[in-house]
Amino acid sequence: MDDKSTGDEAFYGWINLAVVGVIGVIGGFYIASFGYFMPFLIDDFGWLYGTISWGATINLIAMGFCGPVAGFFIIKFGARRAIVLGNLLGFAGYFLLYFHTHLWQLLLGQGLLVGTAAGLGGMLATTTVVNNWFVKKRSLGLGIALGTGGAGGIFMGPSIVAFIEAYGWRNAYMAISLLVLVFAVIIPGILIRNKPEDLGQVPDGSARSKTPAGDQKLVPPKDAYKTPVDFSTGEAIRTRCLWLLIAYYIMNMLAMNALMAHQVNYLIDIGFSAIVASFALSVMVGLMTFSQFVTGFLGMKFNIHSIAIGAEVLKATGIVILVSTSSLPFVFVYMIVLGLSFGAMIVSMMNILPNYFGISHYPSIMGFARLFFAIIGSFGAPIAGYIKDTTGGFIPAFQGVIVIILLGIVCLALAKPPVHPSLKVQQPEGSAAA
Repeated sequence: MDDKSTGDEAFYGWINLAVVGVIGVIGGFYIASFGYFMPFLIDDFGWLYGTISWGATINLIAMGFCGPVAGFFIIKFGARRAIVLGNLLGFAGYFLLYFHTHLWQLLLGQGLLVGTAAGLGGMLATTTVVNNWFVKKRSLGLGIALGTGGAGGIFMGPSIVAFIEAYGWRNAYMAISLLVLVFAVIIPGILIRNKPEDLGQVPDGSARSKTPAGDQKLVPPKDAYKTPVDFSTGEAIRTRCLWLLIAYYIMNMLAMNALMAHQVNYLIDIGFSAIVASFALSVMVGLMTFSQFVTGFLGMKFNIHSIAIGAEVLKATGIVILVSTSSLPFVFVYMIVLGLSFGAMIVSMMNILPNYFGISHYPSIMGFARLFFAIIGSFGAPIAGYIKDTTGGFIPAFQGVIVIILLGIVCLALAKPPVHPSLKVQQPEGSAAA
């Protein structure tokens, strides 16, 4: 590309953002599609739900353990190569599932290959691209990228089930593998550019302002903190802030997995039909997508840390509504509140880390954090299920979710922006006595 202009009309970041949005839609298959295939696989092979569910468990574990390796790979070789290589594994996983006839093949394809694909070529790599290309407009870029993936999730379930019923689950796996190959491997391999510097451009498509020292820096909005010096992974790990954020992320994942896995079953238990329960969940997913777009815009005007705390308070309020009433109007109020809070929370989570620690080592730092919250958070659903089995209802589990969210709010509130070691002023000896 010969055009070196930094004007918005020639800014290549928008092309990157469009490609990343499509990858987000495709990446939804990696996490969400397995549940739609499970009934058909059980009918054909006679596997037990507990046995076949290991495919989802191994998927999350592989994604979590892949985090630190993926972070190192992205820093060393670039996000584009991670996207291409990772999604090639996803293509191979779904291609294997087209042919599979044994449980170990299912666990290899859906668990190991697809899970590793999500870890290496999924959100970590795509958000790295967005972070590289957007600084002032980071919240907007992440909101669009994440919201596009969420929008695809609204239609994913009905589309997969309709395709399976019409053409069979094997052909559905083949169709997904081809979608992954075209839209998550070939097109990103051609179009994605890792950094604006690769094309002689600058982040956000606007000129940089010079600091008094002469270093070129983008001046962040007044109320949107961004570290002036990027942290290395080791420096980040030694901060109290990162561990508080990891604890917050863990609380979020525990709560989200428990709610997403069991709220439809809960609504059926308290007397609603499966159709009403499923529709309510669709309302929540739709509003979550809407909230991601809106939060992207709000993050350009307001402190993203405050938005995250507000989203958590809203989330806890929604769950209090859920456990306090069985009225249909209030159930939909809960779904609306939860959808808005989940969307805002997801965008906020992905903004805070690069804002606080910089983008130079973002893939490695986020990969390290994901090692904890992806694996520990995956136990939210089985723990809630165990509580239901032992108590006979979901209310105690959801009450526990409220406590977890409140603990997460405390961790988030205490996670103040860290100061880079190079910026800490050493107190002169004897000044304390003076």
